[in-house]
Amino acid sequence: LPAAMSLTGCGQSPGTAGGASLNLDLDDPMDRLLALAKLRGSLDGEVVMWWMKGVRYGVVNHRVSPMFGMLVGSFQRMKPLDDGTFILNMLEMGYFTSLETGEVLDTFTNPYNGKVVEVPEQRLGPYPVHLKSTGVVLPDDPAFGDVDLTTRVGPAIIQGDDVWLRDDSTVDVDSDHPMMGKHTYNELVTYRGSLSDINNPALPSAPAEIIFQSVTSWREWFQAEDVDGHTTARAAGAKINSLDEFPPEYLAAARERHPDIIADPL
Repeated sequence: LPAAMSLTGCGQSPGTAGGASLNLDLDDPMDRLLALAKLRGSLDGEVVMWWMKGVRYGVVNHRVSPMFGMLVGSFQRMKPLDDGTFILNMLEMGYFTSLETGEVLDTFTNPYNGKVVEVPEQRLGPYPVHLKSTGVVLPDDPAFGDVDLTTRVGPAIIQGDDVWLRDDSTVDVDSDHPMMGKHTYNELVTYRGSLSDINNPALPSAPAEIIFQSVTSWREWFQAEDVDGHTTARAAGAKINSLDEFPPEYLAAARERHPDIIADPL
């Protein structure tokens, strides 16, 4: 794919698209799922891209301290099913960065015990899941170990033409994967978009922004077994139409660390 990979639909505006309103009821689970699908992906099967930038913090003695930056990019493709649900195939590549220099970290000095640890590759996928009105359902044989997943979609907050839609999950993981290990992970995601875009039948993909928060026990690679605490993170980002809309620092990291993938994510 060229560096300016475009997406059908994502760049359209309400002023150029016609048709009657879908009049989705965001209190109805299936209508809410359709809204989530348009915010998160694209109904026509096109690849959708996302970026996020944020910080992960340590929480010890009830005090929050920044540890490192986060650069995250993802590529998602949705396949609608006859029952109104979706198969979602996602590839995510993230990089942890120095708060001082912005450089991608290969090692990290745990500030709570002084241990110098190796930072494992932060890549997930490509990996298909089933997206239902209650959230994501994993395959019977997850690719990264034993997983106990609980998900929640909604409620939606509507103010004028603005919509905020929650997509939350809690997961207990027991894995040999270096990135995973044994840990508990809570993810709180809010997608923000336009009610008129969601209800526009001519738009397969609604422009959207993301607000991300998480609370997680120490991953094993932190080597923080002797530290009474956990981590939290927050980040923000947006759905984009082309590779060149990723933050420059993300593209630089991806081209260095995953050159084949970022050259042709499809």
